[in-house]
Amino acid sequence: MNKILSLILILFLNQSCKEHKNELPKSIKIITKFRVLDEKISPNNMNCSKKSVPFLEMKKNDCSFLIGIYEFDIEKKYLIDDNGNLKEFLKYLSEGPLAYSLNELNSDKKFKEYENLEIFNVQVSKNQTEIIDSKDTLEIEQVFISEKLILMKNSENIGRRILYEYEYEYE
Repeated sequence: MNKILSLILILFLNQSCKEHKNELPKSIKIITKFRVLDEKISPNNMNCSKKSVPFLEMKKNDCSFLIGIYEFDIEKKYLIDDNGNLKEFLKYLSEGPLAYSLNELNSDKKFKEYENLEIFNVQVSKNQTEIIDSKDTLEIEQVFISEKLILMKNSENIGRRILYEYEYEYE
């Protein structure tokens, strides 16, 4: 009986490790970038505290999501085209997201500059161990396979985290 329980525990732990790892799957493309309040600030943020839903159940205007034990409140969302360029930008405020098309951003150069969107391109590095985001190369902290999300290591931007959503090239 103990051997069976031990085997079940080992299989469970092994499966858990496979779900959240640091390696990117092959043949993926980045489709969304999220700038979120970090996992320490988000649970205490009043804008979205009652609206957190599991990531896979999110609707377009949801402002907070859960991944495992983490809760993240969205601050900015960047929708990305097949070439890694920006196609739409959403800025989340307490009353909901404000969406800006690429045409709207191009017609307001000062706002585009203020949001650091003049040069925007996101790619997976050739060795698939990092994300190249415009001029920055970011290290992967964790990959959530079932959610198709990549959590990046903390940067100098205290209180904020970056996540990328991906899909397989053939989807």
